[in-house]
Amino acid sequence: MRKIKYVILLLCLFGHVTLVAQSFYTVEKTSFSTNKYDEFSPILFQDQIVYCSNQSHDFIITYANASDAALFNIFSVTKGNDSSSFSSDPEIFSKALVSPYNDGPVSFGPDNMLVYSRNLDIKSRTKNIFDPSNNLGLFFARFTEGKWELTDPFPYNNVDYSITTPCFSPDGSVLYFASDMPGGYGGTDIYRSVKNQNGEWSDPENLGVSINTKGNEVYPFVSESGDLFFASDGLEGLGKKDIYITREKNGEWIEAINLKAPINSPDDDFALITNSEFREGYFSSNRGRSDDIYSFFTEIPLMIDCDTMLENNYCFEFWDEEYASIDTLPVTYEWEFSDGTKIRGLRVEHCLPGAGFHWAKLNIIDNSTSNTFFTQASLEFNLEDHVQPFIESPDALVRDRAVSFSALKSYLPDFSIEGYAWDFGDGNYSLEAEVDHSYDKIGEYTIKLGITGRDIFKQKLETRCVIKEMTVLKDNQSLAMFKSGIAAQELSTMKEPGGGGEQITQDFSVFEVDPEEEAFRVEVLSSPEKITLEDTIFAPLREDYEIKEFYLSEDSIYSYTVGEYASLLSTYEVYSDVIGKGFTNAQVKTYVLAELPTEIIEQINKDFAEFADANFEFNQSEVSENSYQILDRVAEIMNENPELVMEIAAHTDNVGSFEFNMDLSQKRAESIVNYLISKGIESVRLIGKGYGESRPIATNSTEEGRLKNRRVEFIILNE
Repeated sequence: MRKIKYVILLLCLFGHVTLVAQSFYTVEKTSFSTNKYDEFSPILFQDQIVYCSNQSHDFIITYANASDAALFNIFSVTKGNDSSSFSSDPEIFSKALVSPYNDGPVSFGPDNMLVYSRNLDIKSRTKNIFDPSNNLGLFFARFTEGKWELTDPFPYNNVDYSITTPCFSPDGSVLYFASDMPGGYGGTDIYRSVKNQNGEWSDPENLGVSINTKGNEVYPFVSESGDLFFASDGLEGLGKKDIYITREKNGEWIEAINLKAPINSPDDDFALITNSEFREGYFSSNRGRSDDIYSFFTEIPLMIDCDTMLENNYCFEFWDEEYASIDTLPVTYEWEFSDGTKIRGLRVEHCLPGAGFHWAKLNIIDNSTSNTFFTQASLEFNLEDHVQPFIESPDALVRDRAVSFSALKSYLPDFSIEGYAWDFGDGNYSLEAEVDHSYDKIGEYTIKLGITGRDIFKQKLETRCVIKEMTVLKDNQSLAMFKSGIAAQELSTMKEPGGGGEQITQDFSVFEVDPEEEAFRVEVLSSPEKITLEDTIFAPLREDYEIKEFYLSEDSIYSYTVGEYASLLSTYEVYSDVIGKGFTNAQVKTYVLAELPTEIIEQINKDFAEFADANFEFNQSEVSENSYQILDRVAEIMNENPELVMEIAAHTDNVGSFEFNMDLSQKRAESIVNYLISKGIESVRLIGKGYGESRPIATNSTEEGRLKNRRVEFIILNE
């Protein structure tokens, strides 16, 4: 028997000048299809293909139609090693389903059930079926004890109209069919009926104008992935009946899509079945002498209902809601970004290099030193690409000039990629992640990129796809004009961070702080290691300023400052003086005053110092009961302020060896830490440090001085 193959040969450009021919679709007439008879409407059942045919058989006398051709019965053949080979001759599928009139098509459901179409009147003695009153209906059968037995007719069969071409949903709960029943849109429409928990079928529901037309819609088929295929001669297509696909989304059917060549042709094409990935299947066509069944195989996944690709935007406008009055100071506003870029101005535009974590700071720059005088505001934000396949390519190109298309910037977290597919909209395809392609005609093209893979949670093979419009121009001048228009549009769409879904954190703005709760201090230096305030590094400042130490726990650094002012302007004179004294990295910092008044902690320190000798036994490290009341107050304060971090610093006088005093002070500090932990304070919020005799605050020559040196200090380490 002659085989007919339809193969699309597509030329794709790879590398420099090498043209490679690739076959992406193969369509082949099945070996059991004949030129003499009609074979159509295939369906898979176990290892067989079950279909309709008007070929002769000797089981029962069947009537003929108006052209004297035999009417249709249900046949089957056993499949071979591939989709186009078969290991048996056609035979009647089931004698129990044979009538003198038209039988089929058929659809198989769960629980050994099938439904098939046939004429309603099978007892008529009329040998010519050309009788409009003998309409088609649906009938159910069940496989029992090695044979098919008829059960019930479909409850909505009606002698006044036909119901035919049935198809079960994959789970058997929905029955799709075609009918010319009243109330449709014209010709035959696609309907469905749902089976309830009692096994009863609901009233037929017309699938609506997205599918049905004034023409005829027939042969519905629902794949395992939920896609609905059907044939129509009322939708715009390649010829007579064409095969279309649609999908239900949010309770609505999307616009039906024509499957195009080589599945569709200028002739009648209908009754397609396929697997969930649309990689192979069968369909019917009369593109030869008669209705025949064709197998198809494709390497291109089905790409329907593709979202329009969203461009990832990394360009923004940056500004702070308010600004400090700095006109009287020799300073300038400057934005600093995580990519190293610095742009002067209060309101600036900047394009970041790509997705990821970024920050931006609004600094006030000292004109004389070009150093940062003060950081007024800071932003933190995480730019994430849109979750989608991504087509990396220009928006326009010149005719006959190859450009690169890449899918490697696709962002699909939780998706294991197994393959790529391109549809360039000009009849050319590719299965590479990166490919060069050119267009030989100017115009507008729709590019589709499909990425096949598995959701790592569901493990279901699926294809996610996007579309992008491509403009093909005739020459470089046209391309330059096109690009200038795109550039102007991009400038007009610049946006503030936070406007496009990215996660923005306003880390700090000086104007978000209540002026009564903030203080401006000049930070002369910072260090990851603690520096004693008596260190010679502070000698140039010590005569003019009181130096304060703060531990910034979030940055794990010690900050050393001078001055405390209510306004930014007031700090500039001190800042300039500190710079002149050699602290060239100095800058102004804002400190939010703690809700807990520092006076309370200072009073606790005074109380603890007043009874210093009563806090511990002589040369002992265990806390005395005399200290419990004060320590309980410390625990209460820390519980009321859960962000508070505190250092317990223990000191001694110089009586005894240096090593003994250092060890004793450390044990005393740890003893207080343990007591506070017993009161519910987390250990990570407490630092016990013994300094021995290394930090005296008074002379050790007198008992009064030594008493002052034998002290414990509670130091708030938060900013």
